[in-house]
Amino acid sequence: MGTDSEKRCIFCFQSTLVVAPIDEQYHALTCSHCGFRGPKSPLNQAPSLSSSPTEHDLLRTVIDESPDIILMKNWEGEFLLCNRTLANLYGTTPSEMIGKSDADFNPNQEQVDFYLENIRSVIESGETQIVQESSTDASTGQVRYFQSIKKPLTGPDGSRRILVIAHDITELQLAHRAIEESEKSYKYAMDASHAGMWDWDIVNGTVSHNAKWCELLGLDENMRVHRFEELTQYIHPEDRDKIHQGIQNALSGDGQYSSEHRMIRQDGEEIWVYDRGRVVERSESGEPLRLVGSFSNITLRKLVETQLEATSQELARSNERLEQLVEVRTRALWVANAELERIANHDQLTGLGNRTMYEQWLASRSRNDALMVMLIDLDHFKSINDRFGHKFGDHALCGAAECFAKLIREEDLLVRWGGEEFLVVLNQCNEEQALQVAEKLRSGLENISVLPNHEKVTASIGVCTSAASKNDIEQALHHADQALYRAKAAGRNQVKFEKIST
Repeated sequence: MGTDSEKRCIFCFQSTLVVAPIDEQYHALTCSHCGFRGPKSPLNQAPSLSSSPTEHDLLRTVIDESPDIILMKNWEGEFLLCNRTLANLYGTTPSEMIGKSDADFNPNQEQVDFYLENIRSVIESGETQIVQESSTDASTGQVRYFQSIKKPLTGPDGSRRILVIAHDITELQLAHRAIEESEKSYKYAMDASHAGMWDWDIVNGTVSHNAKWCELLGLDENMRVHRFEELTQYIHPEDRDKIHQGIQNALSGDGQYSSEHRMIRQDGEEIWVYDRGRVVERSESGEPLRLVGSFSNITLRKLVETQLEATSQELARSNERLEQLVEVRTRALWVANAELERIANHDQLTGLGNRTMYEQWLASRSRNDALMVMLIDLDHFKSINDRFGHKFGDHALCGAAECFAKLIREEDLLVRWGGEEFLVVLNQCNEEQALQVAEKLRSGLENISVLPNHEKVTASIGVCTSAASKNDIEQALHHADQALYRAKAAGRNQVKFEKIST
């Protein structure tokens, strides 16, 4: 085994250690490649690596066994020192990496360019920095994420270098993304719900809502987060104590909450709601952390119940009018049921049928009925709401509904499909007739006046011109939707059609 001065550097393996002066009294063994320096010794004594050679081997072992990436680079981005963790990521060995750059091992050129640009920026700043970055595993192709501490250094020859210690945060990054996706899915679910949804963060005292909740209370759609105590203003004063007590019982009991009470909309209107919720998250000690739930408008039901109660009281007060009052009550029940059925099957704004009516109508068709499907979408409807207000937007929807209803046959179906979109299903109709009806609906709407400045309201219409049985109606809807999309793309206010491929 050679003398200390003939040893190769135990860190970079690239250069033989040489004796270099430190000051007027001391010198030491140094590596001109990576900058390693051994213990200083008086000038009258031969320098050595250490009092115990195994200490340097131990230090090298510590560097190689570290789970973090440890490396040193020069200004050109060449490795002067690296440990086994980095070499394993690149599918090589520490000694093979010395004198080479990331470009020799990493196929991701974007990452390689970032590394070089970043280390030069840190070196020029002269300050230690913490950087978030990624690297591609050469063997698996997996991208891994790191939080790196980067410290600028100066080599024995005055060259600019940088020491990097990178901690793998891939699992933490993936977990964070999974949480973000979960939260995003939860938000989508809330927004898609047709009920008013709420989510109470008990610890922070905030309640989040979906758009439907805001709509039911007449609030702006952006007012989705409130402090818990702020919600009291929307509760009828006579019901506040009951609700607070019900919530406290849920928090201290089985976590279940439900209530029928009155709320005050932004415009001052009083409505009845059915509100229910459940504790979905607790601390390790069992304290409730999160309560979620929903509520729906039951004003009509309450009005019906009130009417029935008044009728019952009248019956009790006058036995002589029993038969008459029974008839009144029966009529009230019939009206209430008819109204509930009408509400269930009709769109409350336009009076047209809704998707429930569509399902019932379709079920009543014969399996051999030839059906033609068309989808109608009012053009630039958002602009109407923005310029004239939602009142005239509703007026436009009602005007369109009335126009369409006058132009189709009794045996056909017209429903409000959602938003500004309508569905027409023509029974026992051929292709030519379907296109004639579509054009009649388009031109008919164009000729009515529903806006304050008499501006025309137009619609784009997509028609599936292939006759479909009720078993194939979903496919026909899909083709009508595609045709509608093409009508919109072609400039709106026109009819486009598609046939079902056979």
